[in-house]
Amino acid sequence: MGYPITLPKHIPLPALPSDNPILSSRVALGKELFNEPLLSRTNSLSCASCHQGKTLSDPRSFSLGTEGQLGTRHSMPLFNLAWKTSFFWDGRAPSLREQALVPIEDHLEMDEDLTNVLSKLKAESKYPPLFAKAFGSGAISAENFGLAIEAFLLTQLSLDSKLDQARKGQAELTKEEQRGFELFFTESEPRLGKKGADCFHCHGGALFSDHSFHNNGLPPTDDIGLEKTTGKESDRYKFSTPSLRNIALTAPYMHDGRFRTLEEVIAHYNNPIPRSRTLDPNLAKHPNGLGLSEEDQAALVAFLKTLTDPALVD
Repeated sequence: MGYPITLPKHIPLPALPSDNPILSSRVALGKELFNEPLLSRTNSLSCASCHQGKTLSDPRSFSLGTEGQLGTRHSMPLFNLAWKTSFFWDGRAPSLREQALVPIEDHLEMDEDLTNVLSKLKAESKYPPLFAKAFGSGAISAENFGLAIEAFLLTQLSLDSKLDQARKGQAELTKEEQRGFELFFTESEPRLGKKGADCFHCHGGALFSDHSFHNNGLPPTDDIGLEKTTGKESDRYKFSTPSLRNIALTAPYMHDGRFRTLEEVIAHYNNPIPRSRTLDPNLAKHPNGLGLSEEDQAALVAFLKTLTDPALVD
C-alpha cells in the first residue's frame, strides 16, 4: 500500500526515486531502523540520537559518538529532503539511501561494521517479518536497509508554517513580520538607495533553499567543505545551503553550530565579512556587510520565525 503524501499547491513536486516506491511497509520499517540502537557498535546510538524530536535535529553544536567523542559538524535537520539531490554538508552522498549507511561505519559516530549491523538485525525477531513485508525478497541487506531509511525520511515533511497559512488567507503577518518578509526578498543596492537583506539568493523559493553550496563568509577553519568532495579549489569553504523552514526550532546554526541564535546569524551578515576567493558574489558585493538597522534586523528575525510549523513545536 502506498504511503499517502499530500503537498500544498505552492510547493513544487519533488523527483521521487522511481526505484523505491513510498510504501507504508517501507516507511514503517525505515522508522524502526531510524530509532534502532543496534546500528551502533555499543548498541547505544540510533539515528534518532543525533536527529532528535519532531524536527529531527540536534540542539548540540556537535553530536556525540559511541564513546562520547565529538563529531566535526552539526547534525542537519531531516525534513523536506525529497527536493535535495546531495546530502551532508559537503554533498558527498548523492542519495538518501547512500547517506543512511555512512554514519554506521564512521568512527566518530556509530563506529560499527555494516555487516555486523545486518547480522544483529537478522537475529532480532521483529525485523525478518518487517523486511519481508517491505521487500518481496525479505532480504535483510545493505541495499534494503538504505531503501527503507530513504522511504521513511522522504515522508518527513513540514510545509504548514504561519507564512504558508498567510498565503492561504488563514493567518496574517504582523507589520514587523511583513517588514522582515520585504527585507528577505529585496536586493540590497546601496547605489540605488535600496536597502534589503539579499537572503532570497540562497534561501529563495517555497523550500527556502537553493539546495546548492556557498561560501557564506564564515572565518575559515580546517574544514574545507565541498572541496573535500569535489577536489576543486573553487569549492573551498562552500557548504550546503540549509532550508530556513523551522529555523527558529533548529539552533545552533551553520555547519559547525557556531551561532546559538538567529540574532547572531543576522549579525554575521550585517557586519563586514572576511574576504576569500570563493566568497559568494552576493556577499562579496557588501564588503561592509548589509548595514541593517537594529529595527530591520529584529524584523528579519521576526519573519524567520513565521517559517515555523506549529505542528513541530513541542
